[in-house]
Amino acid sequence: MLTDEAPEFAPPVDDPELYLHFLVTRMRQRQLSMAALVADVRAEAVRRGARLIRTHCWAGEDGRLVREYEELGFTATLELEVLPWDGTFWPGQVLQTRV
Repeated sequence: MLTDEAPEFAPPVDDPELYLHFLVTRMRQRQLSMAALVADVRAEAVRRGARLIRTHCWAGEDGRLVREYEELGFTATLELEVLPWDGTFWPGQVLQTRV
């Protein structure tokens, strides 16, 4: 899901942005799927005049998902812990990339 508004835990930014809230792929083809979806998000950002794309992801275990976003041109900006509805802490990372 792509919106003009970041979640409340992401600090405000001065640049026009798009926020990628959810990116879901199949595990077996995750790298290719992520690259294709991020390319679509970049094209949409250009179309809307956004200069920044931000997202967040799970940063647990070995941080593999964070590294996969970094390989797609994102930079990690803010580590966070989210307390979801079930009461367990969810380690997260906010990332961004310029368009």
